[in-house]
Amino acid sequence: MRRYAESGFVLPATSVKRDIFIPRYYDPRIGGELADLSTTHHLLSLDQLIAAGDIFHDHGKYIPKIYYGTGAFPYIRTSDIANCEIKASPKHGVSQAIYDAYKDENDVKAGDILFVHEGTYLIGATSLVTPYDGPMLYQHHLAKFRVAEKCSFPPHFLLAAINAPLVQRQIRSKQFSADIIDSVVGRVGEVIIPVPKDRDAIIRIANSVRGAVEGRAMMRERLTHLFQAIDVWLRRAGSGNLSDILQWMPDPKDYQGRPAFLGERPSFTAFTLKSSSVKKDIFIPKYYDPSIPTMLTDYRDRCDLITISSLVGDGSISIRTGDEIGRLNYGTGENPFIRTSDLGSYELKSDAKHGVNDAVLSAYPQGIAENDILLVRDGTYLVGSSVMVKAEDLPLLYCGGIYNIQVNNSEKISPALLYAALNLPVVRAQMRRKQFTRDVIDTLGHRLLEVVLPIPKDPAVRSSISDLVELLSTQRVRYRAELDNLFKGMFAIGM
Repeated sequence: MRRYAESGFVLPATSVKRDIFIPRYYDPRIGGELADLSTTHHLLSLDQLIAAGDIFHDHGKYIPKIYYGTGAFPYIRTSDIANCEIKASPKHGVSQAIYDAYKDENDVKAGDILFVHEGTYLIGATSLVTPYDGPMLYQHHLAKFRVAEKCSFPPHFLLAAINAPLVQRQIRSKQFSADIIDSVVGRVGEVIIPVPKDRDAIIRIANSVRGAVEGRAMMRERLTHLFQAIDVWLRRAGSGNLSDILQWMPDPKDYQGRPAFLGERPSFTAFTLKSSSVKKDIFIPKYYDPSIPTMLTDYRDRCDLITISSLVGDGSISIRTGDEIGRLNYGTGENPFIRTSDLGSYELKSDAKHGVNDAVLSAYPQGIAENDILLVRDGTYLVGSSVMVKAEDLPLLYCGGIYNIQVNNSEKISPALLYAALNLPVVRAQMRRKQFTRDVIDTLGHRLLEVVLPIPKDPAVRSSISDLVELLSTQRVRYRAELDNLFKGMFAIGM
């Protein structure tokens, strides 16, 4: 393989294209690696594939913010894409009327690839639309690639190719600043996709990617429905074994659409409150939402209603915040520095925006371990989101806007049971009501301690929930690791 000096290179003036004077645009290492593949691969640009009718290329539409939260039809934005999929709970939903007004221009179907073509660190991120994702709209910062039936490769191969390091480096080399945002619009078509000349190799790659993508999507939806099923069961069911919980959970094969998510606007409610009931000079009406105590009473027969404060007080759990390591440390190494935007659907992103070196990692001993729970403290729509850390995620650092919840007494409450409780609708609703604006950002602050968790009284129920959440979340992360390895192995010489 060709080698080039890391410090720089010489480029003839005649090779400058369209007055582009950004050195990385001409990175000779990329051309060298592509040349090494030329005997075993067809080197086709996206523009060539589009011109041949093998791929269709479109982009989303801008929808005014006034329509955010008006309904349950997801409006997908760049931050709703993580680990090659769409998040289980996109930030914004729109009404049926808005969906109908834009759906023809925003035509999306299973097998389409959404690609971030405007942003900063997210440029080049992708998601493959699955049957589980249902009808949606997507914003103008996203492009859509649809593989034609006559194409020599299926969409799962294209997803793998775009996420391969060689192609991702091409995308980064084409990135430029447009006003206050970066973009690859107008240049993404120049990106070369190496397509194996061996048809069997294409099918082999596509089938492997398909298995991991579909497996991940199934685990995501089963977790989403499981949390809702647990909630329903705790409020309405009788006996307490695993089969009783499972009967409330829809089979993914019968999936009929994603349930409504937290971004949907609630109907208007008014209530009165005695001045003597005002706590700590808090005059935010939603903090006293009377529907929360009413909801919690539904759990009293089958659950102990336990505050997070009491779990901290008796030593069952510990809560600490992360560190702000300074921007100068970003990009110094491969150890992830987790920020709030690096939380995906029930998992961390595999490609966290920022990495740090071992020295920085050692300078901030955070003591994070497998099965710890990271929960977003500061932000807006992400406040209350959480993930359970797995061995595949470590080592890492996490930022100051995130809480780390560690379980010290798993006999009282296991990490998986606590994680399930934190994702129950009644618990997420409490976090939303306790969220407040501090300076220019929202936060839960210490109000997290006030949140009440419904914990099943029956040990068999607790064990069943814990085992199932652990099984699904672990398998989901394993599928993610499988995908990561597939992407890294693409176009590696000698593989």
